[in-house]
Amino acid sequence: MLNPLVSIIVRTKNEDFWIGKCLNEIYNQDYQNIEVILVDNNSKDKTINIVKKNFPKVKIVNYKSKTFFPGKALNLGIKKSRGNLIAMISGHCIPKNNKWLKNLVKNFKNPSVLACYGRQEPSDISEPNDVRDLTYLFGLDKKIQTKDPFFHNANSMIRKSSWKKNQFDEKIKHIEDRIWASLVLKKGKKIIYEPEAAVIHFHGVGHHGNLKRVSTISKILKKSKPKNKKQHIFCIIPLNKPIKINGKYLVEKTINDLKKITAISKIFITTTDKKIGKSIKDKKIFILQRDKDLQKNFLGIEYILSKTYSRHIKKFKPTHIMVAEEIYLNRPKNFFQNLIDNFDDNYDSIIPIFKNRSQNIWKKDDKGDMHPLFKTSLPSELVDFRIYEEAKGLGTMIKAEIFESSGRETNLLKFMEIDKKNSLTTKEITNIKFD
Repeated sequence: MLNPLVSIIVRTKNEDFWIGKCLNEIYNQDYQNIEVILVDNNSKDKTINIVKKNFPKVKIVNYKSKTFFPGKALNLGIKKSRGNLIAMISGHCIPKNNKWLKNLVKNFKNPSVLACYGRQEPSDISEPNDVRDLTYLFGLDKKIQTKDPFFHNANSMIRKSSWKKNQFDEKIKHIEDRIWASLVLKKGKKIIYEPEAAVIHFHGVGHHGNLKRVSTISKILKKSKPKNKKQHIFCIIPLNKPIKINGKYLVEKTINDLKKITAISKIFITTTDKKIGKSIKDKKIFILQRDKDLQKNFLGIEYILSKTYSRHIKKFKPTHIMVAEEIYLNRPKNFFQNLIDNFDDNYDSIIPIFKNRSQNIWKKDDKGDMHPLFKTSLPSELVDFRIYEEAKGLGTMIKAEIFESSGRETNLLKFMEIDKKNSLTTKEITNIKFD
């Protein structure tokens, strides 16, 4: 079994935010002898459209039951598979690197191993209790299980031969993986926990607890490395198609502001435009053409930024990353320097916010019911506004080790308040002037 065909079963239901990222990483794996089978449970969003348009090799299996039984969904996918090894991953899990699949497969050289599951790491948009749960459950030490039936199908692999003898229970709504593992272990076989086969999983495996207590634990778990004595700050400006006004690149205003900051040692422009490098030349500025596999809009800017960082920027060993977008030309005076001066290493990142002075704000839930987030009958001049909006495109700063996995997003935030007028984009400003 040198290079067996691996059938990868991906389960989805309304995963249009995640599925493109998940499949993009699957097809970027070092191990390429694969087939991908997507089992979709009545998605109402753009999940299927994204898959059909961008990943035509994926075989789609429709699971139309109103009540979701995870075991049945997996059995449906496996019945359509051709591989001797079956990998299973949730549509909202993202392989952490291109060794994920290879690190699962290598454990099946031992014929007594019938199953393997990998590490699940929280993302930086995970809620505090999920950070706690995933960090506690999925450690860094490899384990061989002969009695412990813990097993998790969000990131796992089994032999198809063992599945044929023991299919997943189709009548239970939860822990189908653990029940299946119990049956395997009774026959004297082994389950491997492989921490090197890691995925990013934004939600945890348990229930929410006391949020105040969990938040404290989360901060302890997410503590980064000790602060470096000297900051080594890089800035990234993400551009898809750079904007030109009166024959001049709009981004030049942002570049000129950044070049004044001595603490910023390098400025990277990541773009799909091949002409901008001819107009913008400076020893401090580096033009990065966006990698071909990162040119799809459905991937999202944070994902693209994190991958660009790990592939091209990490090697320069920055301590902090700043991200600024070209469309904000009304930044406060000394904004970038103030962002640096206000950074606090007790937090992962700092982000600008401004007050939303809308008097009545409502949220619609999944059932279509409306719930008030902020409501008052007082005139606006008497209202103590407590609703804020992010303006992260204006400029954010984040620890480099956090940026690699999150690409700017994090929950351990410090905020820097600005006036709403400073958050205006080029679409909202009529007279644009360059310094």
